[in-house]
Amino acid sequence: MHLTNDTLKIVSLVPSASEIICDLGLEQYLVGVSHECNYPLSLDKIDSVTLSNIDSSKTQIEIDNSVRKKVEKNLPLYEVKIDKINQLKPDIIITQGVCDVCAISSNQVEVMLKGQLCTLPSTTKILSLNGRSFDDICDDIIMLGKHLNREQRSKEIVKDAIAEKNEMSTMKKFDIRVLCLEWIDPYFSAGHWVPEQIEMAGFVSAIGEPGDQSRVIKTDEIIESNPDIIAIICCGYNENENKAHALKVMQDEKINNLSPFKNKRIFSFDSDALFSRPTLRILEGAKKLRETILSGNEK
Repeated sequence: MHLTNDTLKIVSLVPSASEIICDLGLEQYLVGVSHECNYPLSLDKIDSVTLSNIDSSKTQIEIDNSVRKKVEKNLPLYEVKIDKINQLKPDIIITQGVCDVCAISSNQVEVMLKGQLCTLPSTTKILSLNGRSFDDICDDIIMLGKHLNREQRSKEIVKDAIAEKNEMSTMKKFDIRVLCLEWIDPYFSAGHWVPEQIEMAGFVSAIGEPGDQSRVIKTDEIIESNPDIIAIICCGYNENENKAHALKVMQDEKINNLSPFKNKRIFSFDSDALFSRPTLRILEGAKKLRETILSGNEK
């Protein structure tokens, strides 16, 4: 793919892909993004080519029930604006294969491209991101760099990120058990790269190992995990929204006798920016986690 051609057009159906494209210095080639692509802010001026079939204004239990019903009936959680895609005629479409709930999946894009309503050229390429860990995220960046003639830039980005991660690994470690909750109604453990973020921050993951899937957890398991800290990082929510979720958790009489409740060690974070997306901003999330937890402890 030769980027000297000003007509090159890229459509990103994933927020993480849009961030990486911008980091590679290719924002000018983005002609379409997902409705969730909000970083950097300049993406607001680019046409949205997706929409959600889930009402995000609903409560978490309502959202969870809606997702489960659609999955059971094999109904899409997201829609691709096929007419808009046809109009844009992108050379490259970037999607993901990590989570069907979080964003448009590669399977859904394949179905869309094979549909009779789609008139894209046969030369259109589909690239899928599959980052489930720090190393996977780095691999995705290198992969995009190779496909988009920015291999050197991608290697520089990854090299700097690895150096930053290695520097973090030299920081003092603490025997502090951290439970990150990706959802609170029902409770979901945080999976994929989040347990790795906890380790990067110098702590111990109370539930979940690096690479584990996020899953429903019962209050008994939360109690047995004996956390020192509870971090509210509900997927896709900002810090203020997660503060509201934290208040609801504090009202749960089944677990409010645990140490984090007694010692006021329940914290909320901007998950949308620092925990939910497989980008190198997970390093910022790990640093924020460490800074927040140690704010009243030994540093």
